[in-house]
Amino acid sequence: MKKLIALLLVMGLGVWGAIFPAAASTRHIWKVSSPDHGQTFAYGTEQSRVWASRGKDKHLALLLDFTNDPFVDRNNPRQYDDFTFHFPDVKLGPDGRTFFYHTSEGRSVPVAARRPDLFGIDEIKLLDSSYLVVKKPHGYVSLTLIVQDHPFPVAPE
Repeated sequence: MKKLIALLLVMGLGVWGAIFPAAASTRHIWKVSSPDHGQTFAYGTEQSRVWASRGKDKHLALLLDFTNDPFVDRNNPRQYDDFTFHFPDVKLGPDGRTFFYHTSEGRSVPVAARRPDLFGIDEIKLLDSSYLVVKKPHGYVSLTLIVQDHPFPVAPE
């Protein structure tokens, strides 16, 4: 009888946990838009992107290059457009390696980190808790960082 009661109690707690998940497992998501915009080739392609630290406050910025390479011919010579998109709300932390987004509630959420690459040169990469959305309708470029307080799940390949 004690085993049956223990089993029912465990099952009841499992159902309770499935219906009402713990508050700690709740994900918070923030959209951090760059105030910068650009105009480029409507049918061009992104050539490169490099994350960088800019300004006295050491905020995160993205150096983004577009080209019209796929559509080069006699009438359309090769052209390049270079842009810098700033994210002033994402700043370098006290460790000098991690960039944080500071929410209006006072939380600091890690967004990107400076790490050495294959050759030992530091480069900035987004962490698993954030990703970049690049919108380019008709060549009008706008960028938004999607940031959450838990890592995004990895998409199956």
